[in-house]
Amino acid sequence: MTSEMRAQNGAASAASPRPTPRAAVRSEGASAYTPNVDVCDCGTEVRIVADMPGSSADVIDVAFDDGVLSIAAAVPARELPGTLVRQEYGVGDYRRSFRLGDGFDASQITADLTRGVLTVRIPRLAAVRPRKVEVRTG
Repeated sequence: MTSEMRAQNGAASAASPRPTPRAAVRSEGASAYTPNVDVCDCGTEVRIVADMPGSSADVIDVAFDDGVLSIAAAVPARELPGTLVRQEYGVGDYRRSFRLGDGFDASQITADLTRGVLTVRIPRLAAVRPRKVEVRTG
């Protein structure tokens, strides 16, 4: 993960590696929620895990273009019988983007949805993967 990506996406500081969980945020007048995510630099890949409750795989769009990974999902409104007395759980679409930069193999990106959690794996190109260099004596 690049320092640019950390700054843009508000990565937690070393003093607090696990931020307090929060609900997905929907700004006043916004057309979509921002899903909560964990972003992991796993060396050979960057892994993004996003909470996408109410979504199904057929309505989630994951795209990588010009170094930006975008996630979007449509979530249908809930049909409730009777009159709504109190609503604490908002329902709406999700959108989130991450500027990853160059050095990733777009053709090998995978995305899996399990129980409302989307996991996206973005592999690095072999030429930019970290590697251990053997030090020889001689």
